[in-house]
Amino acid sequence: MHELNAVFGHNTILVNENGGQDLWSYFFPYYRVLDAGDLVPMGEQTCMGAGITGAVGAKLTRPEKHVVCVAGDGAFAMMPQELSTAVQYHAPVTWIVLNTRSLGWPKWSQEQHGRRFIATDFTAQADIAAMARAHDCSGERVERPEDITPALRRAAQANRAGKPAVVEFVVDTFDYYIGFKNFPNKEWKPEPSGTATG
Repeated sequence: MHELNAVFGHNTILVNENGGQDLWSYFFPYYRVLDAGDLVPMGEQTCMGAGITGAVGAKLTRPEKHVVCVAGDGAFAMMPQELSTAVQYHAPVTWIVLNTRSLGWPKWSQEQHGRRFIATDFTAQADIAAMARAHDCSGERVERPEDITPALRRAAQANRAGKPAVVEFVVDTFDYYIGFKNFPNKEWKPEPSGTATG
């Protein structure tokens, strides 16, 4: 999220998808909305995939802005046809897919309540980057931290050339913001602004 902020910078609308991944994108200091009005958060309990489609609408409404949607792999799998919609309507959006190979939000709840994981893991999953390329979008998979910024730069470059982009990041299922993990702990106190790590 921090590197996304650094690469795309000002004049970027961030569209959040509902789910476990939004715990990263909602929290300062990892991502900072740099311009007023440049955040489209999904309402509580919207259908999965609403942010995927919302990003196309945001770009069509504000074509002069960069538009980036951060989604989990479960939500992205609900609306992959929007890749073709973005190509057809010349809406060069970047989708960031945080791939946990699971439905992260329900799995987190199962983790907290006895670790009985039911119907939350994906043992079979489409190749997200290849799916993007099949829809005539830029598609890339990132597995190493040192590849994050270069992949984001290539996505931004594709957008400037008029092409939608998907960057899939392989992440650990329970890699959540520490403030969220410690929320039930009444002794946890947030770090002062500007001192967070990560």
